[in-house]
Parts: sequence; C-alpha cells; structure tokens
Amino acid sequence: MSFKAQTGFIAAAACALTTLAGGSASAGLSSPSTATCTFYSDGSGYCSGTLKAFRNSSDSTALLTLQSYAYSGGTSRYVYLVWQGQTKYVYLNTSSSAVLAAFDNAVAAVDAQVYVHWNTSTNIDAIQLWNASYQL
Repeated sequence: MSFKAQTGFIAAAACALTTLAGGSASAGLSSPSTATCTFYSDGSGYCSGTLKAFRNSSDSTALLTLQSYAYSGGTSRYVYLVWQGQTKYVYLNTSSSAVLAAFDNAVAAVDAQVYVHWNTSTNIDAIQLWNASYQL
C-alpha cells in the first residue's frame, strides 16, 4: 500500500472512530427553555417551562413537581410549585378525560415543555404539553 493510500485510510479510520465515539454534530434551531411562574393576588396563576429549565433556573427556590398518585381509592393528581420562595399546591379535579390524559402525559414526559394554569380555587383548569425538534 502506498503512503498516499495509507494516509487516506488513516484519515478515514479517524473520521469513522470520531463518528462512532459520538463526535459532536448538531443542526437546527436551538431554543433554551426558561422557567417562569406567575401567582396572581386572586389565587390563580400559571407556570411554564421544562423540568430542566426549573432545575437550571436562576431562582434557587424554583421547583416544579407533577404528581400522579394511584391508590385503592382512585388517583390523585397535583402540581407542587415553588417560585421565588412562594409555595403552591394546585390540584386536578376534573372528569375531563382529555385533561386527565394531558396531565398524565406531562408526568411521564422527560423534558417536554409544560404549561399549567390554575384558577382561584387552586384547581388546574388548563394544561398544555409540547415537544419540539429544537433542543430545549
């Protein structure tokens, strides 16, 4: 094998090893998610963001927990929130199968974007869950 062929082979092997070893390659839009919560004086409010965004928030108290708890008496669903030192439990009290399914999907989603809104009775009245191809 000639020197030129050996050099080409070595370069190809190095490229293949880099690819197999998980060399960094990314394309597309990157949109870092931010965590946010708003608590209104009437008791209603909302929070939005990914779990990762809450973990990485500049607010050292930031916490978003989506809980679905099944027991012999049924299933309890709630959100536990801490934002800027304020703590809030909001509950899902609905018979809407679409809202229940959306909540259960949000609980199971590893890093989806979640929006939760609650009313003045601290009951969840809207939940939105979405994923996108961009990196959050």
